[in-house]
Amino acid sequence: MKGHTITRALGALGLATVAVAVSLAQPTQLAFWDFNESNPLDSAAMLAADGGVFASQAQIAINLANIVYNNSGTGFRGSPLDPNNANHPTTPNWGLQTTDYPAQGQDSGLAGIVVSVPTTGYQNITVKFDVRWSNTASKFLAVEYTTDGGVNWTRARVLEALRGDRWHGDTGANGGYGALVELDLSGDSAVNNNAQFAFRVVTIFDPNTSQYTAAQSGSNYTTRGTLRYDLIEILGEEASSGPEGDVNGDGCVDDADLLIVLFNFGNAGGQGDVNNDGIVDDADLLVVLFNFGAGC
Repeated sequence: MKGHTITRALGALGLATVAVAVSLAQPTQLAFWDFNESNPLDSAAMLAADGGVFASQAQIAINLANIVYNNSGTGFRGSPLDPNNANHPTTPNWGLQTTDYPAQGQDSGLAGIVVSVPTTGYQNITVKFDVRWSNTASKFLAVEYTTDGGVNWTRARVLEALRGDRWHGDTGANGGYGALVELDLSGDSAVNNNAQFAFRVVTIFDPNTSQYTAAQSGSNYTTRGTLRYDLIEILGEEASSGPEGDVNGDGCVDDADLLIVLFNFGNAGGQGDVNNDGIVDDADLLVVLFNFGAGC
């Protein structure tokens, strides 16, 4: 019987003559902050998540820095990628501004925001946010994540300001990168289904020195430099509760699961990495093949 199911599975590989629609899992918003509060000086409201299935459990903390809530009695303008952008001045578009960073030469990799969001029941986690550097803020930032509540941190990316007083999401012509910062953490299975997941964005020394470099060329780094955040979002896909080899979580190991593995073959983990060993390869293909037809 197993031989028949394998033969049937291999028949699905005739992709040149058969068009097959692959159903991929859709991401779910686990937590989201847009900071567009009616009163941007209300610290509790600003720090509370604005959406997501774990909004009530999600938290933002500040380490070795402080939040600034007041700018001449109003708030600080948010990301240009926020739908409530500068073209709609009557609709709030605020960001979360931080300052009072470490003195020159001190505490590299420790000061910044810490965003804690459980991923319980979810996998293939993605983190998104926008950040704005002031002229005298640290030019270099590290984005790191933890799977043990902050005992250990894994560096996922280093961000470099192109110029000061600009958002990462500003257009290239305006001194930005034209997009949100985005981290795909699907390659680390420890991030999945984890109540202790968090990520942080921290100031770090210039990689070529043991000092902070200012975001704006010609400026000097100061502790009063500011980093502003907006559109912080954590996304995930519901973890499959189906049989082994059910890659897309529809409860049936079939052609769709086989094609997901094939289309991701050779990738360093992520979707299609059925056995979570960090690579999509023959082992994952065999898991699907030997369970082909299960749950259908």
